[in-house]
Amino acid sequence: MSKPGPYSGVYPILYAFFDANGRIDEAAMRLQTEKCIETGCHGIAVLGNVTESGKLDRDERLRLVEVVGEAIAGRVAYAVTIGDPGIEGQKAFAREAAKAGADWVILQPPPVKGVPEKEIVRFFGAVADGCDLPVAIQNNPVNMDIWLTNDSLLALHRNHPNVAIMKAEGPAVTVQALMEAAGGGLTIFSGQGGIEYMTNLRSGAAGLIPAPDCLAHQIRIYELWREGTPEARAEAERLHREVLPLIVFMTRNLNTHQLPIGKRWVARHLGIEVHDRIPSAAVSRFGLAELDNLVPGLKPFVRIKEASLAQ
Repeated sequence: MSKPGPYSGVYPILYAFFDANGRIDEAAMRLQTEKCIETGCHGIAVLGNVTESGKLDRDERLRLVEVVGEAIAGRVAYAVTIGDPGIEGQKAFAREAAKAGADWVILQPPPVKGVPEKEIVRFFGAVADGCDLPVAIQNNPVNMDIWLTNDSLLALHRNHPNVAIMKAEGPAVTVQALMEAAGGGLTIFSGQGGIEYMTNLRSGAAGLIPAPDCLAHQIRIYELWREGTPEARAEAERLHREVLPLIVFMTRNLNTHQLPIGKRWVARHLGIEVHDRIPSAAVSRFGLAELDNLVPGLKPFVRIKEASLAQ
């Protein structure tokens, strides 16, 4: 089982919205934050792949962290992803994130291919040792070129006490093996949009870090799972099957599906206009329209009312 620490539940990782001039749309970011909290999320995360952090310079990333931190105002937990290419840059950004209200940080590997795995471990360890916050490692062998084996993740946890969380986005069986080997010492969040959400929960994951595409469903699934009765868990399974076509569609490709289509899907439900920052993929109007066929009537920010599960 994943460690029952202070951080658990569903943490939507926010899309980045820009205005017509290509600047961060701070009002849209505040609105997205507010809607996620109103829907019942347990935390908020920023600066992952769907936040398009690679298109933001350091000042923009820091300003976005500040804007979202101000909008959260301590109401839910706050996780900030850090992807600076150097050790000192990651440590400095972690300090700034803490000032902006971050409760924990998620470290991404440096974009340096072809180096021995032990060097990536040393990189993460040096950053963790210079960070006063709890640290998570983002390990995504599906969408990222650089990732670590379970043995290396466990070594980081053993040797650096504040490495207590993992954003583990590999296959569910690999993630389960990591949890088992950690003996309950790690808090593990799954990702990949929640495509293996139920399997991850059954294996002991503490929560999920998805885009907000089907947020209300994923929050209700988590609540039902925690309720723990056979009826509640059967309903959680049903709700997951209901949104699985959307999740599969979005996770087919980050750049052709998730960013151009997923962002517009969420924007539609926020009632805002989308302006892309160049370079960006062309938007498939067919793909966007197809979502209404995959999940007819789905509203990501409308809470699912509790129904009696009594037989």
